Amino acid sequence: MSEKNWQSWVWVRWKAGAPSNAWEKWQGDPLVKGAWSTIGEWDCVLWLNTHDPDKVEEFVWKNLRTNQWVDSTNTTFAKRWW
Repeated sequence: MSEKNWQSWVWVRWKAGAPSNAWEKWQGDPLVKGAWSTIGEWDCVLWLNTHDPDKVEEFVWKNLRTNQWVDSTNTTFAKRWW
């Protein structure tokens, strides 16, 4: 995928008491290009290997929101300028 294409990230907030390995279900998923633990309003962020908004939303609702520990998500898109 070219860096000039839109990139997508999904921010995840865990429910209280979520185990430290709650994200492991997504490891190895070909749509997940990278994953980071974060500090602040969100607990982690996933970089998705697609710029298709429909594929992103399908992944969010079929994979992330079905995880019993996910409290909420926020999807963002960005395109590199330089």
